[in-house]
Amino acid sequence: MGLRLRTKFVVILVAITLVLGGSIFVALESYQRDAVAETRASVDQTARLVADQIDASLRATLDDVGRVASRPRAREFDESGRFLDAFLANSPFYAAQVVAANGTVVAFRGDVSAEQRRAVVGADRGDVPYVAQALRGRTYLGDIRYVAETGKHAIVFSAPIMRGAEVEGGLVAAMYLDNQTVFDLLPPLKTDSQTVEITGSGATLSESHRTFGASVRSSAVVESTGWEVTVTRDRTALDARLRRLVASQVAVLGVLLLVMLGFGYWQYAVSLRQTERLLDGFDRLGAGEYDHRVSLRGGSEWEQMSAGFDELAGTLRAREASLRERQQRLEVLYRVLQHNLRNRMSVILNYADVVEETAADETVSTAARTIRDVGWEVTSLSRKARQIRNAIEADHERRPVEVTDLVAEVVADVGEEYPGVAVTASLPDPVRVLALPSLRLAVENVCENACEHNDSADPRVEVEVATVERDGEGPDGAGWTSDASEQGELERAEAEPGDGDSWVRIAVADNGPGIPAQDRTAIGEGRETDLEHASGLGLWLTYWVVDNSGGRLRFAENDPRGAVVTLELPRASTADRSDGASSGREPGDSVRAGGSPTAT
Repeated sequence: MGLRLRTKFVVILVAITLVLGGSIFVALESYQRDAVAETRASVDQTARLVADQIDASLRATLDDVGRVASRPRAREFDESGRFLDAFLANSPFYAAQVVAANGTVVAFRGDVSAEQRRAVVGADRGDVPYVAQALRGRTYLGDIRYVAETGKHAIVFSAPIMRGAEVEGGLVAAMYLDNQTVFDLLPPLKTDSQTVEITGSGATLSESHRTFGASVRSSAVVESTGWEVTVTRDRTALDARLRRLVASQVAVLGVLLLVMLGFGYWQYAVSLRQTERLLDGFDRLGAGEYDHRVSLRGGSEWEQMSAGFDELAGTLRAREASLRERQQRLEVLYRVLQHNLRNRMSVILNYADVVEETAADETVSTAARTIRDVGWEVTSLSRKARQIRNAIEADHERRPVEVTDLVAEVVADVGEEYPGVAVTASLPDPVRVLALPSLRLAVENVCENACEHNDSADPRVEVEVATVERDGEGPDGAGWTSDASEQGELERAEAEPGDGDSWVRIAVADNGPGIPAQDRTAIGEGRETDLEHASGLGLWLTYWVVDNSGGRLRFAENDPRGAVVTLELPRASTADRSDGASSGREPGDSVRAGGSPTAT
């Protein structure tokens, strides 16, 4: 019992641990996914904002170039040099040009060398994309170009110089791509936990040399130029926070399990202690200690069980006392009746013999014979009652019995006792059954009843021993439950067959008047009444022996006349030692009355 409780306790504890652990794991996984998703959304938003701001800055700068180009001074080409100097002084551009309507560069100012200026001024640049677009009357944002002298990337803006609806020239301005111009918003975004990189036209426009072991990255595109903005954020802090959370949850789970373990063990110890007390109390009741009391504490349920146990003990004590008193009365009555019955019947039988021998009147002689016959019947009844009592009080342990030799001996003895009846037996090879040691009395009583009550002109009794295999739920495939009064069967609900669930059938058939239905009903119902009573105690003895041997007793009608009484017993295992003794009979012999074997 303690082992089962411990097993249940461990199983429950493991189940609770798995449920709580699984719940915490699912919650942590969900939180981690949400935290990473939140970080990724923030990085996505940062990348998008940076891309939008760069795009807005480029568009605003292009608009500024267009406004400057629309000023009247821009059309005064003879003053273009001073115009460009004033323009560059108040702008983020490092160089600017004024181009005439025919594509010729009129002026070139800015952070350029004299040689560069001389090479460009007067040159025809009409075929350059940003010049061509301006001369067509459009503002234009040019491609990225690398300035080798400075090692920087630059971008060119161009806008038309208009007089009314006519294009008179164009204004071209170049600007470096660095943190002082378009990328002026990047420095605050480049921190110890975040980097921002910008690439375009196959070149890296802004880069960061910081790397992270674990990171969240997102990209966005600058709409006006197609540049790609990549924001990378370090996940180290997030992972550390998640690890701390996991550690704290595991600690909480551990504390919770320890509390549950302590409480559960306390409950287990209390339950085990109470259960052991209760089981010990039942063991003592089984041993007859009906005065024993059980005191259970720990809750109303235990107290109710304690009260119920004490009430059961009191009931059993009273019943035991009543049974003991009844047993004593029966013992006294049995001894008195047996002693007086034997003595009085001896006197009656002796006087009946005297009356029969000395009576001159035939009527008196006939009456004396009747008295003598009835007296012998009563004496036989007393003898069988004594046999039943001895069988009930004998050893009830089932053991292997060699039934073939037993039946052969019974047939021989009954044949000698009833010489007017042809008693034969058909016996197989030696076979053993599991039965009480008093099995011989049961077989003997069935055979004697078949001979004693046989009123046929040619009385015959045939005894057959056969082995049958168990099929279904009982011998011959019959079920274990049937109405004894209708089917003529008395069955035992539990049996313990031996090898291969085999059974041994002992069938006693006669050609007499048969067994009255009221006798079979009386035995089947287990009671005697005034109207339904067994004519002799032999069938009762047979039933009790067979029933306590784990077998069953069946009744059937013989064809064309008579009865068949069948004893079905579980076959003994081949490993068991038989208590029967060999009679030297050869297998397959048929035994006649007197014990002389004849081959069949």
